[in-house]
Amino acid sequence: MPAISDDGDWGLLLGISAAEFSVHRFTADLAGLHHARLFARNVLEEWGLSSCADDAVIVVGELIANAATHALEPETCKDVTATAWLGLVRRQQAVICAVADPSSCAPQPQQPEPLSESGRGLGIVEAISSSWGYSPPRGSGKMVWARVLAAPDS
Repeated sequence: MPAISDDGDWGLLLGISAAEFSVHRFTADLAGLHHARLFARNVLEEWGLSSCADDAVIVVGELIANAATHALEPETCKDVTATAWLGLVRRQQAVICAVADPSSCAPQPQQPEPLSESGRGLGIVEAISSSWGYSPPRGSGKMVWARVLAAPDS
């Protein structure tokens, strides 16, 4: 995967070229995660896909929470904040939700205890999406994606 920089469009670097492609950079703080979910909902509504917005926003929420928890380092100095990218691509009958983060660690589905407060994120993604996966690390970083079925609003 090419290095993700602040310059240019990482979607184009990865070969994603679509009329309905939208990207948003986010940080691991509460405001950053909130704005990423809001961004996803607004984009889906603009694309006329409000019927799948709830499911897609849940998937996005889990993917960005995983990136924030497992991939974004805490701030090491006040001038640098670790970021990741959320990309949405509309394809025929589906929306691909993808999160690119700087960690090369593969996502690992967990088997949490019944009363555990965490560890269910990828299980939720698997239950809601039609498929999910990740790009194997090449250098630094990875991309975790999920495909959510989408029918246009009537």
